Amino acid sequence: MISGSAPIAANKVVQKNLAYDPQVDFTPISIVAESPALLSASASAPAKSVQELIAYAKANPGKLNIGNPGAGTKGHIAAAIIGQMAGVQINHIPYKGSPPLLADLLGGHIHFALDAPSNYLPHIREAKIRGLAVTSAKRIPELPEVQTVAEQGLNGYEQTLWFGAVGPKGMPKEIVSKIYIAIKEWSDTPAAQKKFASLGLTPVVNSPDEMAGSIEREIRSIEPLVKAGLVEPT
Repeated sequence: MISGSAPIAANKVVQKNLAYDPQVDFTPISIVAESPALLSASASAPAKSVQELIAYAKANPGKLNIGNPGAGTKGHIAAAIIGQMAGVQINHIPYKGSPPLLADLLGGHIHFALDAPSNYLPHIREAKIRGLAVTSAKRIPELPEVQTVAEQGLNGYEQTLWFGAVGPKGMPKEIVSKIYIAIKEWSDTPAAQKKFASLGLTPVVNSPDEMAGSIEREIRSIEPLVKAGLVEPT
C-alpha cells in the first residue's frame, strides 16, 4: 500500500477512535518521496504573503481560517506550527480531500489553503489563485518565485509531507526487502524521475528501518501540538 504520512503516522495522534495502530498494524517498507505543503490564497484573500497573513491574524483575532484536506494532514499540522511560531490563532478548516478544498479556494469561499502543491500548480500559473509560501527548507523548481515560510520571517520553519509504502502486519523480511529493492530500482529510472518532477515530489526511498524512524519522529512532533491544544483530535 502507498499512502501519505497522515494515515501512516499522524492519525495515531489526531484521531480519537482510530481503528488501527500505524506502528503495529503496518510493516514499513520505504518512504518513496516527499513534498512541501503549499500555502495558497484566493484572488480575494486579505494577504499576499506570510507576513501579511500573520498581520491579518493579529488584527483580526479568531478570524483567520486556513483550509486543509483533512484532520492530521500535513496542511493541518503545518498551519498549526505557523500559528504557534507566529503567536497567532489559526482556525483549522478540514475538508474531505483536496478537490473540494481547491474548488472552494477557486470560488473564493475560503481565502487560504495548505495542501500538497500538485493540484494547485496549474491554477497558480493561470493566476486564478496565488502561491504564498512553501513549507520546505528550499523553494521548489515548479514555483521558483514562491518563497519558503522561513524566508518570510519564521526562521527554522520546515515541514514536508511524505508518501510511503507499507505492508500488512507481520510481512516476512525477505518480501519487505524485495519490494524495497524494486522501489529503489524503479525510482532511479528516467520515467520515475519525470513522474516525481511532474508532481512536485522529491524522491527519498529510505530503508524499512529508516521509515520506521520517520514514523516515530512524525508522531512525536505532533504530540506537543495536541497537548498545547493547537491540534484538536477528532
